[in-house]
Amino acid sequence: MPESNLAERSYRSEGQVSGAKVIAQALKTQGVEYMFGIVGIPVTEIAVAAQELGIRYIGMRNEQAVSMDAGRRMPGVCLVVSGPGLIHALGGMANANMNC
Repeated sequence: MPESNLAERSYRSEGQVSGAKVIAQALKTQGVEYMFGIVGIPVTEIAVAAQELGIRYIGMRNEQAVSMDAGRRMPGVCLVVSGPGLIHALGGMANANMNC
């Protein structure tokens, strides 16, 4: 690969910010101090970016517990993967919605 193309690519990548960092910064701006979740491949980067900004990540074993504990915090953050992870978290999210 010619050096000019390599230098051009590295210059472009310096100005880019990942979506995970944007999400983490938005959560921090909203006053989030804790994030409860089960990390899977689609959301690992979000958990890492949140921890870099000082948001404490608390990992759990099932989605029901994640959503119930997140619902006890204001603002509460529940980090789960899509599909079955989201379906399992719905009960706790509905409970938090009714109690807030």
